Amino acid sequence: MPSINPVSVSFERDILPLFRPMDIQCMRGQGAGFLLADYQFMSAKDDTGAYANASLTLDHLTGDETPRMPFGGPYWSDESIDLFRSWIKGGCLP
Repeated sequence: MPSINPVSVSFERDILPLFRPMDIQCMRGQGAGFLLADYQFMSAKDDTGAYANASLTLDHLTGDETPRMPFGGPYWSDESIDLFRSWIKGGCLP
C-alpha cells in the first residue's frame, strides 16, 4: 500500500466523505454525542494538546472502544482507518 502523506489529508476532502449519513446521525444521537460532520468538534484539542475527539473516534473505528463504528458495519477498511490516522498525525487539517 502506498504511503499516505499526513500533511495532505483534509477533513472536508478525505475524511468527511468516509462517514455515511447514517453514521453521522447514529453517533450524534443515542447518548454518544459525536459530531462526526463537524470539523470544529472533530479537530478539538484537549488540555494536553491531543486531538481527543478524533482519537476517540479512531478508537471506535478500530474497535478499541465500543460500540464499534460504523454501528452494525460494514466496518472501515484498513486503508480508510490508516487515512483517518494520518489525518490526526498531520494535525487534523480542515
